[in-house]
This record gives sequence, structure tokens and C-alpha cells, in this order.
Amino acid sequence: MGVDQVELNPILKSHIPRGLAFSFTFVPSPPMKLALSFVLYLLLPCLFVSAQDALIQPFLREWKIADTSQSHRAQVFYDALKNDRDTAQYRLVITSLNVWLEDHPDKRLEARTIIYAALGAREYGYSITQYIPLLQKAMTLAHDLEDDQLMAEIYSLYANLASEENYPLYNLKAIELQRKIGFEHFSYVHHRFFDISRALYLTQDYRQSINFGLTCLSLSNQDLQHWDDFMYIFQLDILGACYKQLGLYDSVSYYYDQIEKFLPVSRTTHIDKDFLTIWRGIARGNRGQVLAHQGNYEAAIPLIEEHLNSSLAVHDALNQALSTNALAAIYRQQGNNSRALNYWRQALQAAIQANSPDNALQAAKGIADLMRQTGNKDSAIIYYERYHEHKDTLAARLGRNRLSAMHARIVFDDLQNTLLKSQAALDATRFTRNVILAGIIVAALIALLLYNRFRLKSQVALQASQRKKELAEQEAQRAREQIASYTSHIIEKNNFIESLQQQLLTKEQSEPEEEVPAHLLQYTLFTDNEWEKFKVEFAKAYPDFLSTLRTRVEQITPAEERLATLIYLQLSTYQIANTLGISKDSVLRAKRRLKKRLDLPEQVTVEEYIYNLLATN
Repeated sequence: MGVDQVELNPILKSHIPRGLAFSFTFVPSPPMKLALSFVLYLLLPCLFVSAQDALIQPFLREWKIADTSQSHRAQVFYDALKNDRDTAQYRLVITSLNVWLEDHPDKRLEARTIIYAALGAREYGYSITQYIPLLQKAMTLAHDLEDDQLMAEIYSLYANLASEENYPLYNLKAIELQRKIGFEHFSYVHHRFFDISRALYLTQDYRQSINFGLTCLSLSNQDLQHWDDFMYIFQLDILGACYKQLGLYDSVSYYYDQIEKFLPVSRTTHIDKDFLTIWRGIARGNRGQVLAHQGNYEAAIPLIEEHLNSSLAVHDALNQALSTNALAAIYRQQGNNSRALNYWRQALQAAIQANSPDNALQAAKGIADLMRQTGNKDSAIIYYERYHEHKDTLAARLGRNRLSAMHARIVFDDLQNTLLKSQAALDATRFTRNVILAGIIVAALIALLLYNRFRLKSQVALQASQRKKELAEQEAQRAREQIASYTSHIIEKNNFIESLQQQLLTKEQSEPEEEVPAHLLQYTLFTDNEWEKFKVEFAKAYPDFLSTLRTRVEQITPAEERLATLIYLQLSTYQIANTLGISKDSVLRAKRRLKKRLDLPEQVTVEEYIYNLLATN
């Protein structure tokens, strides 16, 4: 035909906003063909990038919002994952957002992208393992942004995607933040309360389960767009079961009546027949158990049999165990032991199949008690053993649940500590940045003032340091002089004593004997009081000596300290003996003991070691 028609690739065309996708027809010359091909080669990537940007612009616009409307704005995109179920669109959005974030880092948008990716993975059945650390990263991002509302959303999602042990804790944390901000600013709030109510029921904390369950029901007229009739029925069942465990049978009847009344008027149009069958049976069977508790067995049995038949129809082993246990108990009360035994055996088998140790132990105990009453001791022992096995299994499961909750608490606290450290580091970075910026802005105005102030402070600090040093030197010099005076005084006393001894040898017999004692009375021994005064001055003059000595000799005695200080002052043995008021032999023995305590080699004298004590420290 002589006409070339150039049209964009259909896949690319589908991702170009309306107004950009086009086709054109013309008759080019050969040179123009080459030029056109080159232009298209350059243009097509640009058009594709423009299409990707246009695709994520609504996300970027809404996800940058940081006020209390942010959660509902973001929920619109999350709802689209469920409603549209377009996996190709989902993957393209994730890819485009990640590419955009590489060039435009933004903590809020990154956190929202992680949430969107994790929700899509859950909705479309992809592996969610990789999103657990990413959600932890999103928590850090929300913490950095100081955005509790964003953090509450992440906690809620993490509770549903992470391990079972994290389920109650993170839901509780999410509710705590949502209550502070206002429940009206969030979607699926009732789910949080249902999740916690269910978790508490499984750990047998029935009263707390009731509290959270009642709050869940109170939110039934809030966020109607996301209200779930299935969850409403499950919550009524949990409340009824909790009241049954607590023995409040009027409340049991009320909540199971509510289930039966609600089933025909449910707002959910896709409830199938089996669901209606089993839940009608559950509601009636539990009402039958209330009647049985009141002794109205005639009215109770048909209702519980309906519960059993509905569970058999849909192959529900758990409800088979519940209903057969109830029927067995009734027939046991009526004295129909054969029917009771038959139903308990059915209950035990169904409970094992349903992995329900609480129903299994109830059935095993019923059989054991019946066997014991009828004289079948061997069978009774066997079923009592099975009863205890199931009881231990139930206790172990509850223990694991509580231990898991404790472990989740520890992990959460560790995460919080990490976030606090991250916040501290971020605050420090911000503070440093702000100080630098402020310094740059005002440096030209206050540079001279800062310099002068620094110089004055330096001079004052230097003068203060010099003055302190001078005072310290003066104090040390005074202490040394005082020590020298003590030492001189000691030497004078020793000389005086030597002169007295010399006088004793040269005195004539005619001189009065009373003069010597009078002279001796002028000499004062080195008393404890004098030692304390001396030690204070000695410590000022040689501040490191006594502390160093105490590190070398464990539990050193005051006597050893006195001896060491006098040796350090280079007094002779004779002078030390006179100063301390002991004999020279006692001083020598004391020196030997001190040398042994110091663990000195034979060739090293105690005097030599003490003289050099500070030099070797």
C-alpha cells in the first residue's frame, strides 16, 4: 500500500495515561525513516518512565499526608488490593515505588510502601517471611518520624503477619496508640479487639477476653465498610464460650441466641449453606447445654443432637467432640451408662482428630469414672492415664503460649530499646546539624565575641589552674616541712634519750636519783593520736605512698603502716624503736614480717623496697 503505520506496544500503551497513548500514519522518505526510528528509540523509554510516574502519583500524593486522615487515605489503596486483585498492577506499583524511592528517599513513603507490599503479599498468597524484617524496619521509620498513628498501623499488620507469640502483644500496642489518637481515625479497629479477645480465650483468661470482646461488639456501627459478619459471629461464640467456662449460663444463652437470630439477616451475601448449617447447630447445641445444666434434659437433647448432626454433615471434628461430650454427660446423669460410654468414646476420637486436649481429657475422664463405677478397674486405669496425658498436653500448650508471650514481650522491649537508641542517635545528629547551621548563620556576627570570650575563659582557667597548682604545691611543701619537723623532732628525742643513757653511765652516786625520771617525763611517745596527726600530714606530703602500700600488702595493719612511713623517712632502726616505744629487736622482727608480707626476694631489703616504692609504682 506504500503506507507505514507505527503504533506503540500494546503493553506499554496500557500503562500510559489517557491522552499519551496514540498512533500515527504518514508516508516518510527513507532518510526520515531513519530519523524517526532514532527519535522513537529515545522517546519510548521516556514515555514508559512518564507512565510509571503517572501510575504512582496518587500513591505519592496521598501517602505524604501526615495528619490524622492519613490512615483512611492509605486504606483506599489497601482496599484496592482486595477489590481489584490485579497482581500485575500490584507488582508494577511496588517496582515503580521502589525506583522512585531510590532517587527520592522519604521515610514516610518507604514505610507506606512496605505496608502496601506486605498487605499485597498476604492478599495474593505470596510468602510473607521476607516482610517481617521489613515491617520491623518500617517501625524504625515511624519511630524516626515520631508518628504514633503510622506506628499503630504497622503494629496491627505485624501482629497478623508475624509469629503467633507476637499476636496479642502487638495488637495491644496498636490499640493503645489508636485509643490515644482516636479510633475513628483507623479502619478495622474492631478486628484488633477481636484478635485479642480470641488470644485471651485460648490462654484461658476468660474475663479479659470478655472485656475485649464486648468492646469489639460496641464498634459494630463504626467503619461499616470493613465490618465482617463472620468475625461478628465468631466474637459472639467466644463470648458465649467464655461465659460457659465461668458458669454464667444466662449470658451463654443470650449470646448463642444472638448468633441464631443474626444468621438470616447477615449483611454478608456469600455465606454458604455449610456455614449456616454448622453455626445454627453450634448456637442450638450450646443453648441445649444450658438447658442440660438446668436439668431440662428432654429439651436439651434434641438441640445438642442437632449440633452433632450439623458437625457430622460438614466434617467438623471439634464440634463433634463438643456435642458428643455434652450428650455423654447428660446420659450419664440419666443413668444410661451404655449411651454415655458410646458418646464419650466418639468424643475422645473426635477430640484427638481435632487436636483438642481439653475435650479429650473431658472424654477420657468420663470414660474412666464410668469404668471405675462399673468395676472395670483395668480400663479405668488406662483411661485415667489418658486423661492425665491430655491434661499435661493442655497444660504444656498453655505454658508454651504464656512463655511465647513473655518472649514476645522481651523481643518487643529489645526493639523498643533499639528504636530509642536510634532516636537518640538521630536526635544527636539533628542537634549537631542544627548547631552547625546556627554557627554558619551567626559566625560572621559573633566570631570576635566568641574569640574574646574563649581567650578570657582560657586566661581565667589558666590562672585558676596555676593558682590551684600553687596552692597544692604550697600545701605539699607545708606538709613536707611538717614531716621534716616531725622527723627532726624524733631525731632530737632519740639524741636526747641517748644523752640520758650516757648520763646514766657517768652520773655520780651522790646525785639525786629523781632527776632522771624527771627528764624522761619530758619525752612523749609516738601515740595513736600523734600517729593520726602525723599520717594526715604525711598523706599530704606523699599522697600516693599509703595507697600504693595498701595495694601491695593486703589488709595492712596500722603498726605496719607506721613502720613503713618511718622507714620511708629514712630513720634508723634505733630511731624507729625509740619513736614507737619498742625495742630494736621488735623493730627488726617487724621489718622481717613486713618483708615477708611484701614477698620480697632475699637480696632485697625492706628499706630499699620502701625507699623506691613510689618510683616503681
